[in-house]
Amino acid sequence: MKIKSLDKNKDFTLKDNIFKVAMNSQAVYQSVVAEMNNSRQGTSSSKNRSLVSGGGKKPFRQKGTGNARQGTSRSPLNRGGGVIFGPNPKFYFKKVNTKTKQLAFKCILSDKVKNDSFKVIESLPNEPKTKEFISFLRKNNLEGKKLTIISSIIDDNLSLASRNVPYVSLVKATSCSVRDLFDNDLILIDVSGLEDLSNRFGGKN
Repeated sequence: MKIKSLDKNKDFTLKDNIFKVAMNSQAVYQSVVAEMNNSRQGTSSSKNRSLVSGGGKKPFRQKGTGNARQGTSRSPLNRGGGVIFGPNPKFYFKKVNTKTKQLAFKCILSDKVKNDSFKVIESLPNEPKTKEFISFLRKNNLEGKKLTIISSIIDDNLSLASRNVPYVSLVKATSCSVRDLFDNDLILIDVSGLEDLSNRFGGKN
């Protein structure tokens, strides 16, 4: 299938086995949830009454003081005591089959192309000036949109120019995630990035 460049001056060929795949929402859902889960550290921790040091001695006698009976000063009711039902380290890793993840990538890319949210550009701006980058966005009617820019190499100048612009993220074609492609209004990709993306998921038509 063919797609027009951002400036409408050139046609690019997209592989049907990547950019013309029927939507499988279950594959996309599983892949996005897995990526979000796998990004969690799961290291939050707290001590219950048995793990807090000290508290071996009964703080006061059982009867006669007028206070409620206590066996340890490390009770959760006391300052310096343990935590009731506090967080503990947890392993959040979720596995997704490779074919399911590949399908999710293709479904999202196909949906973006179908909804005219996938734009190809011959070359990205390389001036290290935010002002120039914003002018580029305005010129192409991209300002204010949540934009994911994909390239084969993240240029330092482009990174400097775009890092203070809200809703703009830069990712490499060889390492972009399902969420990178999914969580935006529009994908802008250069020719080298399109080639890398096609090689990554493509094979033959």
